[in-house]
Amino acid sequence: MTHSFKRRAQALCIGIAAVSIGASGLLIATSGAASAGSRATVPPLDHFICYTASGQGFKVNPNLLLKNAIQPALFAPKVVSISTHCNPANKSVPVAVFPAKNPLAHLLCWSIAFQYKPVKVLLTNQFGKSVMTTGPSPSRLCLPSWKSNIAPPNMTPTAPPRLDHFTCYPLVAAASSYGFRPPAPLKVEDEFSAPKYTPIKVGVANLLCVPTTKLVAGIAYSPMTPADKSLVCFPSSPTPYWKVVFDENQFGQGPVFPTPRLEQLCVPSTLSVQSPVG
Repeated sequence: MTHSFKRRAQALCIGIAAVSIGASGLLIATSGAASAGSRATVPPLDHFICYTASGQGFKVNPNLLLKNAIQPALFAPKVVSISTHCNPANKSVPVAVFPAKNPLAHLLCWSIAFQYKPVKVLLTNQFGKSVMTTGPSPSRLCLPSWKSNIAPPNMTPTAPPRLDHFTCYPLVAAASSYGFRPPAPLKVEDEFSAPKYTPIKVGVANLLCVPTTKLVAGIAYSPMTPADKSLVCFPSSPTPYWKVVFDENQFGQGPVFPTPRLEQLCVPSTLSVQSPVG
């Protein structure tokens, strides 16, 4: 870790014991709204570097249901296998540095499928604005996850606080309405590349990850607030990576094996659903 990652990680570790005492109150909710007090303490959503990955030792909950702004009615996706591991990242552009605020909170994602009607979405972030269309099936379910370098984390609670679940959807761009213009030079740093920033080039946005309610055995794990941001992901040139880490979340814990194939930079974004397509 860099010093910036270390300082934030240490500060967050100090609060883990207190979080554990009230874990159900923080992590489990039957509504998407948080109290005014908790809303004030929610950190901004970080940038993430996401790596294609596989994993072992996890068990997906049966009878899993999801809902979000793209698919507001509960749906039961087909959950396939671990597909992606994401690290919070620092991002540097010519005018500013955007450091990770919640550096212990990672994402581990599973490939999923469920047919639905695509929608047009207006997406706004630091790279600009774009109207894009979602694909006909969600492609990932991402769970907030702890990460350890040497062994299963064995944390309580089993998921880090202050990070939502996400359902991810492929994005289709139209030249006439695509407005994202990433600045150059664009550099990123995560735990895999620290202590150095890596210059990257990014392509056309191809994935939208939306805060999601996950319902298991009658318990809803909901977004922290209705205004929580989404992630828009851009295919990225490769950055350094580790061949094995250990993740833990509500599906269990075990080794995860990142690769640099199909790497992505995911940027915090505001989502507005426009209309169904067709």
